[in-house]
Amino acid sequence: MTSDYEQRLWKRMDRLCPDASKRLSEIEAFPEEAAEAVLREILETGCLSQNAANIEAARRAVQELPESWLAAHLPKVLPGCLFREREWQEWEFRRAAEMLEGLFPDAYRWLTEWAAGLDNPEVTEVLEEIKTVQEKTPCSRRN
Repeated sequence: MTSDYEQRLWKRMDRLCPDASKRLSEIEAFPEEAAEAVLREILETGCLSQNAANIEAARRAVQELPESWLAAHLPKVLPGCLFREREWQEWEFRRAAEMLEGLFPDAYRWLTEWAAGLDNPEVTEVLEEIKTVQEKTPCSRRN
């Protein structure tokens, strides 16, 4: 059973590209502009929202995306929709990292490297937390 929040996310994605919500694993076949708009919708829903149901809906959606496609398109899409307001960068980075960690190693690596360049002490602190946790946990979630 899906939540109202997940159904709303699906409707927004389907307005961007017909049946996108049912075909996320085939996003490589979408017109590029539509595919990137769908990714932007997922990122904004999962990283800008403070509602746990929205965050979880976006996390479920991103899991359907092909890893190589996401790694290639994240650098094009993310800077245009997240991290625009300095006071929210830490929150948005945490949500994006949680969305990608363990599932999308290349996209996650890009995100952490890109976020290091934000020159935001709060983001730097989160990066240090992540590094500490990774040093204590040698295996990724995917293994």
